[in-house]
Amino acid sequence: MVPLEFSFIEKLNMVQARLRKEMHFKPADFEELVQLDMDELDRTVYPAIVLAVSGACGDNGKKSEALATIVQFVFMANKVHELMKDDSDIAEELRQFPVLVGDLLYGKFFLELCREKLLPFLDPLAQVIGTKSKGGISRWLSRDTKLKRDEQLQIIEMENASLTALAARLSAELAGVSLPVQHRLEEFGWELGLAWGVWKERLENTMVQTILQRANNILDEISPGSQLQLQPLREVYHYIAKQLNTDYNPLEVGSR
Repeated sequence: MVPLEFSFIEKLNMVQARLRKEMHFKPADFEELVQLDMDELDRTVYPAIVLAVSGACGDNGKKSEALATIVQFVFMANKVHELMKDDSDIAEELRQFPVLVGDLLYGKFFLELCREKLLPFLDPLAQVIGTKSKGGISRWLSRDTKLKRDEQLQIIEMENASLTALAARLSAELAGVSLPVQHRLEEFGWELGLAWGVWKERLENTMVQTILQRANNILDEISPGSQLQLQPLREVYHYIAKQLNTDYNPLEVGSR
């Protein structure tokens, strides 16, 4: 369950209701099309980062909710594409079906950009889609190889940290804050995504905690002159840190 202590819980609920509405396809619901297993972090992290940053920057407009929806569409589309299997005993149409559904989600993200007049964000979002795809390709190519730690981190950065960082930066840009503040918030989003990815890979907990500490340090170092309201950022930090404080088990994520 999403924590009620989020100061932006109403906006987060509205984003998730918007996603549910958009995911209803006639004559089938999304769950009937693909079996996409998403835990609570999958459903919450990206919208929460967007809304926490917008709240910290004093942006209470509807476009931040639209941006949260758009970023979640990008994440879900990539996750659906990962469902594609190359098993020889699967019929071709079943093997290709996740690609069609993923492409539909990418179409929805582009449509939302047009509806909300956020097309200037298309270029950075497209670049991150490419980065996430490169991470997936690198993972597949190394599936039979024992990777070094820095190679593992590079894949995690591409697959996870790239989109959490961009979610934070675009939200800050939408709010109209200065470039230095945008970059600091981007770094904050990067560290949160990296810690999440390291946790999912079941790497050492000490590494997760070190990365989370870097994220917390960024909040401590943000200049008081930036006029940011740090509470929403601290809320999303503590929410993620709490979830990452135990062993990774996809069936239990979000139940704590």
